[in-house]
Amino acid sequence: MNELTLAECRVAARSIRESEFGREAVDVVRPRGTLGVIRSRGPLSLLLHAAAREGRLIWRGPDSLALLQPPGDAARPVPDLRAAVAQRLVRGWDGWVLLIPSFSLLALAALSDLVWTATGAIFFAWALLFLVLGAVVPVAVLLACGVASSLVGFARAMRRRSPEVVPYENWSMVLCHHVQVETSPRLLLREVRRGLDRLLAAEAGAAAADLGVRMSHGETTEELLCLRRGVTTEGMRAEVDAWSERLAGGLSVRLSDHRAVREPVRIFDRGGFVLWYLGGQAVVLLVLARMVPIWERASCGDACAGRPVTYGSALRWLAQRLLFTDPDGLSPVSWPAWLIGWLVSIMSAVGVLVLAVALRQYVRARDVVRSRLRETRRLLNDRSRTLIMVVTAGERDAVVAAVQAVNQGEPEPFRVAGQVVLRLGVVSRTELMLAQVEPGAVGPGSAGIAAAALIDRLDLDFLILAGICYGLRPDQHEYGDVLVCDQLRAVDHRKVTDPAEAGDPVVLVRGDYVTPSTALLSGFRAAGRTWRGTAEVHFGPMVSASVLVNSRALVDELRAQQPDALGGEMEGAGVYAAAADAEVDWIVVKAISDWGVGKTDEHQAAAARNAAAFVVHAAREQALDDVPARGRR
Repeated sequence: MNELTLAECRVAARSIRESEFGREAVDVVRPRGTLGVIRSRGPLSLLLHAAAREGRLIWRGPDSLALLQPPGDAARPVPDLRAAVAQRLVRGWDGWVLLIPSFSLLALAALSDLVWTATGAIFFAWALLFLVLGAVVPVAVLLACGVASSLVGFARAMRRRSPEVVPYENWSMVLCHHVQVETSPRLLLREVRRGLDRLLAAEAGAAAADLGVRMSHGETTEELLCLRRGVTTEGMRAEVDAWSERLAGGLSVRLSDHRAVREPVRIFDRGGFVLWYLGGQAVVLLVLARMVPIWERASCGDACAGRPVTYGSALRWLAQRLLFTDPDGLSPVSWPAWLIGWLVSIMSAVGVLVLAVALRQYVRARDVVRSRLRETRRLLNDRSRTLIMVVTAGERDAVVAAVQAVNQGEPEPFRVAGQVVLRLGVVSRTELMLAQVEPGAVGPGSAGIAAAALIDRLDLDFLILAGICYGLRPDQHEYGDVLVCDQLRAVDHRKVTDPAEAGDPVVLVRGDYVTPSTALLSGFRAAGRTWRGTAEVHFGPMVSASVLVNSRALVDELRAQQPDALGGEMEGAGVYAAAADAEVDWIVVKAISDWGVGKTDEHQAAAARNAAAFVVHAAREQALDDVPARGRR
C-alpha cells in the first residue's frame, strides 16, 4: 500500500465524506486539537496517504478501506524522507496551522524592523506594526478559543461518568468505509485482520532481529478495538458488530484466534507531557517577549520608565504574569501588551485545569477500557476452543452448514502450522474451528500429523473427529445412523504368526484400546437423550485402521476379531495419539455411509450431515462449554 497516490486518496476522502456517517467518521480520525478550533490531524486525503506509507491503511479501493491505529497512536517508521515529512505534517497539523503563518509574519516583521532602523522610512514602521499584529492577534484568538474549549471540556468531564475519548491501549480500527455493493464487506474485515497480523509480525521480527533472534513464525494475540463512530454506513456497522464482540460506549473488540500468555505491557507516558507543556509555555513567552517592547515603545513615547521596553524586562514581566501579578515597578501601558499579559495568566490557570482534566480522563478511560477488555478476556478464557477435523469436502461442507444454521456466521479461513483452518464462530460457550485433513492416520497431511501441529498452535481444549464411516452391524443399524466412539481400537498394529499346525495365520492385535474423554462422552450421551434428528445415535467401540475397507473378507475378519464393534474408520488412531500426547480431550463421531462392501457415494452426503448435526447439537447442549483442566482427562 506504499504506492498509493495522493489522487487516489482524494477520491477515497470524497467517498468517505459523502457516506451516511462520513462526517462522524471524519471527526473520529481528525479530532479537534487542544485549541478546540483546529483539527489535530491533517486533511483526510493527506492523512490516508501518510497512513498508507506507514502500512496502516487497509485498501481494497476508494470505496472499501479501513484505517488502523497503533497503541498510543504512536508514529510508525516510514520508508523515505518524503513520507516522513507527510507524517510530521499530518500529525502536527494544529501546530503547523498555528505557527507557520505567525512565524512567517514575524520574520517579515523582523525584516521590516531592520529596514526601518537602517533607513528611518515610516512605511516600514507601519509595516512592522501591522505584521506584528497580524502575527499576534490570530495567536491570541486561538489561545482564547483554547481556554474556552478547555473550560467546556472540564465542565463536561465533571458531569460525564464515562469518557468519550479512549486512550488506545490496543490496536484500533478508527475508520471503516465500505460502500461497494458488488463485494462482501467481510472481505474488507478479513483483510483488516490479516493486515494487523502483518504489521505485528513485522514489528516482532524487527524487535527479535535487534536481539539477534530470527523468528520463524508467530501468532498474533492482539485484540482489535473497533470504534463504531468510525464506521461510515449503518450496514457496515452491523457487519462490524457481527464480526466483533460488542462492548458499551460505542466500542467492540475483535478477539484473536490465539490466546495471549499475558497482557502486553504498554506505558505510553510517564509524565513527560508535563515537560512538553512547560516547553510550549516557554516558547510562547520567548516569542511574545520580542513583541511586547515594540508595542510599549510605540505607546509610551519618551516616558517609558517602569515599562517593559526591552527584551529582558518584557520576558521578566511575562514570566511574572504566570502568577497573575506584575513585577514591582514594571507594568505595560499598551492595550496589546495588557491583553497578552492576561492571556498568559489565563494560560497558566488553564494549564493546571488541563493537566488535571487530562490526568483524570486518562486514568478513568484507562480503567474503563481495561475493565471492559478484562471482562472480554475473562469471557474468552472461559470459552473452550474446539477443533472439528474432517477428511472429505462433503464432510467439511456439512459441518459449515450445521454451524451456520445455529449462529448464521460466515467461516473465516486463517493459516496456521501450514494448515488452513476455518473459524466457524461460537456455539453456546465454545469457539468452533474446522480443519480438513488428508485420509488415514499416517502421511504428511494426515489427521495424526495435522492434529499434532494444530493442537498446540490453536491452544485447543477439545478435538473432535467427525464425518463418515463404515458400519459393522447392518442387521441393527441403518444408513446415516450416528456412531459415537466410547472405545477406539487401533487394529493396524498387529502380530501375525503361522499356526503350530496347518491352518490360517494367527492374528494378534497389539494396538491401543483407548477411551475418549469421559467428560466428552458424558456430554455427548446427554446430547443423545435430547437428539431429535432423523438418524439414530449409537455409542460403542469403533475400530481404526489406515485401510479403505471395501472387502467382504476384511469385514468378516474385523467382525470376528471385534464382535462388539459398531463400525470402523481410518483417522481416529492418529487423532488419539496426537491428543493423548498433548492431554487434549478427544472423541470420534461419525455416521454410517456404507457397510465396508460395495462402496458408493449414495449415502455419504446424508451421513456427513447427520454426524455434523449431532456434533453441533452437542455443542448447543453445552457438551463443549467447560474448559477441562489439563492433566485431568
